[in-house]
Amino acid sequence: MAVPQLDGHVIIAGAGIGGLAAAIALARHGIASKVVEREKVFSAEGAGIQLGPNATRILKRWGVLGRLGGGVVCPQCIEIHDGRSGAKLARVPLGDSVQARYGAPYITLQRAELHRALLAQARAHDAIVLKRRFEVENIFSSTANGIAVQAMDGARAKACLLIGADGVRSRVREAIAPHAELKFSGKTAWRTLLDISTLAARFQTPAVGLWMAANAHLVHYPVGGGKTLNLVAVIDDACAQQGWNARGMPDEIRAHFRDWPDDIETLISGAGTWRKWPLVEMPRLESWSQGRAVLLGDAAHPILPFLAQGAAMAIEDADALAQALAGHSSSLEHALMTYQTMRQRRVAAVQSASRRMGYIYHMSGLAARARNLVLGASRPETLLRRYDWLYRFGGEEG
Repeated sequence: MAVPQLDGHVIIAGAGIGGLAAAIALARHGIASKVVEREKVFSAEGAGIQLGPNATRILKRWGVLGRLGGGVVCPQCIEIHDGRSGAKLARVPLGDSVQARYGAPYITLQRAELHRALLAQARAHDAIVLKRRFEVENIFSSTANGIAVQAMDGARAKACLLIGADGVRSRVREAIAPHAELKFSGKTAWRTLLDISTLAARFQTPAVGLWMAANAHLVHYPVGGGKTLNLVAVIDDACAQQGWNARGMPDEIRAHFRDWPDDIETLISGAGTWRKWPLVEMPRLESWSQGRAVLLGDAAHPILPFLAQGAAMAIEDADALAQALAGHSSSLEHALMTYQTMRQRRVAAVQSASRRMGYIYHMSGLAARARNLVLGASRPETLLRRYDWLYRFGGEEG
């Protein structure tokens, strides 16, 4: 289906999860795009990723879910523990319970596997062109007739719309909202991958593990078809560490978990290579677009990872943007405003809930005791129902 106000193709800055999702969503509505990526190869950094049914429902509709290989795991539950005593506090059912309740699965996998599936789906569309070694540096004109961008090497390209899906340190956002500044959240995330066959039996089950304590929490879950454990440690930090996705020293992270149960200390000590990065936030943008440029995913709204919704929000954004463009063919301005209206309240709710979860995970003293008592008294089904607002989103289209 042609979209009159988009006379030509769309340029999408960034070939990560959000950028590829945007290209696929647009192609389904007959909108051609060129995805430009600054790197020499199309690849996704990172270790594991969790995708709830609000994301997998869309991926299924796009045909991407079926492209995921044997590395996908469907965890059966989330097991919540006290990080100091090791006591099991609660269990949130996943697996068949999620599939039956929300009509789509909850999965864990390596981020690279999701990226490969999106890339394969994008390459299957004639309406999508992929271009490497093109990093958008400047928007040098945005008029009623189109937009022109310039790459770091001086190359220029023209399009009818520019979508900034270039991540938390977005170049496109700098042009749309030059005064928006990232703020360190006070927490740093550490990630590593472990061979699951070398670990204690409790870490070999198809489950997501969450361990909570004052000033730190730990999350682990299987990826790689159950052969690998993705391990994430989040610690309170006095100041932002230098570097993004920098190498972390094992002795430094071990020091934060010395008073934890023995099997957790053993788990952390077994990791030889860690990557770490500061978790950042950003004040809400008044507008996600300017002229013929619009933002999507982390470029528009960085989200703390405590609900595992960063990638899901980018996928939801992509779907909503494509629907808005296809549904408001008479006015690009109206389409972009509709997209922002569709997404801002939803994203703000997820950001707020994620921030609150980070606070709850790191409680201490009487607050932590009260938290543990409430969790211990909660039925598993009741805990799952608390996520209805998050996972049922878009279910009428599933």
